[in-house]
Amino acid sequence: MPKESDETRKVFLDANVVIAAGKPPGGPVLARVRDLVEAGLITVLTTDLTVTEVAKKHAENDFKVIAEVGRPHFRKLVEDVLGTKLPTTTKAEIKAKLIAAYEVATKAMFDEIGAKTLTIDDVKPSIVFEAYANSNGFFNGEGKKDQFPDAFIFECLKAETDKANPVIIVSSDVDFDKPIVAEADIALVKSIPDLFSELGLQVKAPEIDNFLEQHKDELIAVANLELANAGLIGDVEDSEIDEVSVIEVDVGVLRSFGSIEKDGPILVVGQLMITANLSYTHPDWDSAAYDSEDKVLIPFDDVAGETEVQFKVDVSMSILVDDNGDPEEIEELRFRQRDFYFELHPFEDYK
Repeated sequence: MPKESDETRKVFLDANVVIAAGKPPGGPVLARVRDLVEAGLITVLTTDLTVTEVAKKHAENDFKVIAEVGRPHFRKLVEDVLGTKLPTTTKAEIKAKLIAAYEVATKAMFDEIGAKTLTIDDVKPSIVFEAYANSNGFFNGEGKKDQFPDAFIFECLKAETDKANPVIIVSSDVDFDKPIVAEADIALVKSIPDLFSELGLQVKAPEIDNFLEQHKDELIAVANLELANAGLIGDVEDSEIDEVSVIEVDVGVLRSFGSIEKDGPILVVGQLMITANLSYTHPDWDSAAYDSEDKVLIPFDDVAGETEVQFKVDVSMSILVDDNGDPEEIEELRFRQRDFYFELHPFEDYK
């Protein structure tokens, strides 16, 4: 099973990688990054400057296509040839509208994956200018002035990093290669597929839903074993859950990740709806006597009963594969929470 870190990995997507993934809301590769986020495997970092860079680049690409609309001569030709009158505007107005629209769309795209936006203003300019003056870091080479944006971004990321919280930078920009050498807790990969490889996963999502439906009995068995080892808490004071038995498992939204290792297991992260029978006991508080001196209830009898419960649980699974790489057997299922709180006397019991 691909190893899950005790800490969710922090990942910074550089502007060049995000731009290559497609216009907001992004293409299929970025959708797989969203799967990693929703699976709890990574959190995404960005900066306000990165958002601006992405929006500006997409705006520039569109502007190249429609810039001529800002010329009176072009609008006159369109009207003469096609009989269509274009609205009066200028190139500056067109560019401003494009940038504004893409800034909104880009922010929404990062919000969709729960990205944490770091602020460039939080970096002391003196730190960057000292590196500039001494030709260190991003300024160790030619084109010094062009390195200021990346230098500020890098300082933002360094502030988010320590041994317990390493950061992975995803960037095709070679300018990160030299500064990264001095930072033991920052890793660099060149593409989103490389990010998946760094995590021991594949970008391509293995088919898993049909397999789980065909192996429902096996799924119920492993869910039952995991639930038996969890903390089960009843809503009645001093209650005890004596026994639990899973009777049905419905598959919710699942995200699957293949291993980069040959014949390695498939990692599946998602949500299951579990139906189970519980047997329980608890003091009979309804017939308990009240001790006025100690101001407590003293029960004399116990109540025993059974009830059916239904609840959602976040899970991770390891699925073994056959020689063709197809899912073959559920190796392990783990709940991503350890305690469960149950209502022992549903309202309908009193009807």
